[in-house]
Amino acid sequence: MIDYSTALDLVLQQSFDWGVERVALARAGGRVLRQQVYADRDQPPFDRVAMDGIAFDFAAYATGQRRFPVSHLAPAGRAPEPLRDAKQCVEVMTGAPLPPGTTTVVRYEDLKKDGETFTVPDGVEDGRSIHRRGSDALSGALMMEPGRVIGPAEMAVLATYGVAKVAVSRRPRVAIASTGDEVVDVDAQPLNHQIRSSNVHQLAGLFRAVNIEPTLGHLPDAPDRGRATLRDLLKNHDLLLLSGGVSKGKLDHVPEWLAAAGVECLFHRVAQRPGKPLWVGRTSGTMVFALPGNPVSSLVGAVAYVGPWLRHRLGVPEPRAEVKLTEAVEFTPPLTLFRAASVTAAAGELRAQPVRNGGSGDLVSLLRTDGFAVLPADRDTFAAGECFPYLPLRL
Repeated sequence: MIDYSTALDLVLQQSFDWGVERVALARAGGRVLRQQVYADRDQPPFDRVAMDGIAFDFAAYATGQRRFPVSHLAPAGRAPEPLRDAKQCVEVMTGAPLPPGTTTVVRYEDLKKDGETFTVPDGVEDGRSIHRRGSDALSGALMMEPGRVIGPAEMAVLATYGVAKVAVSRRPRVAIASTGDEVVDVDAQPLNHQIRSSNVHQLAGLFRAVNIEPTLGHLPDAPDRGRATLRDLLKNHDLLLLSGGVSKGKLDHVPEWLAAAGVECLFHRVAQRPGKPLWVGRTSGTMVFALPGNPVSSLVGAVAYVGPWLRHRLGVPEPRAEVKLTEAVEFTPPLTLFRAASVTAAAGELRAQPVRNGGSGDLVSLLRTDGFAVLPADRDTFAAGECFPYLPLRL
């Protein structure tokens, strides 16, 4: 049995290259960029009016002229018409190209209007309220490099420079399978000794939240059928999560079946609670997490190991969060404790209220759980007000 930090380090060392795919810009949000993006034009592409108001030739203003009759209107989206009489002005809208023959803009709020004539106050400087061509970026400039997570700002830049198809890291093909004959489909009426399959849907929700649609399956206890299903899942997926069948019971066949299928075991059992029986391994093309069957244990395995590994492989920055305990926790076994907590934000910090539950099989307690405070194995008392790492319920 190994400790939590050693287990996590081993997981993060497992490297796979899932390649690159091109997706429509509308589907690129949250993905990891795998191309260089260059400006295909200056930004702004023209001298851009920055305020609704009037534009005029400052040379006339400098001679003392303060009243400017309107020549014409220049809205955004229309090719600019020059100002032909320097003693006049052009009404301009925000985003419009600066009309040729004008050099400065004054907003409506600073003007007085008399019919079709505007009076400009003293103290105006030349060149005001103009967003100059190329002041943000010049054509040909490198705007983004591979490795960025595509958020709202990146989406705007991609759209501005006409990147309609975006090269991104291909996401893994994911399969999630339950194990054991005691598990029946959600739409079945279970017998008294059976349970509906909940863990696969719990885990699938984590992946769907990051726009990965997993394949759901089940490994029955019958060896021939269970092994055949396992081989198919390994063959056709990059990431496989199994739930149950990894402890020391006589019918916990998963480690044996994985070994027979050629999956290398990286470790089995971690000094933690919940989720001690965790089994992790790999083939040349598939990463395997065999999670304990109890729902809280299964969820801990996903957020503590699968999430960090997936982010690492996709190049997504690892979020760091801490929570402050609102009450003391005592835990004497020399194990890392993933303490279920209800978390609230107050005074700029996250406060964790430990959630009472009936053990790792109490899935109903997860309704009150926002995540897990990670309490280290080298202590047995954790005081109220102390801060510890926090794993929210997400990948």
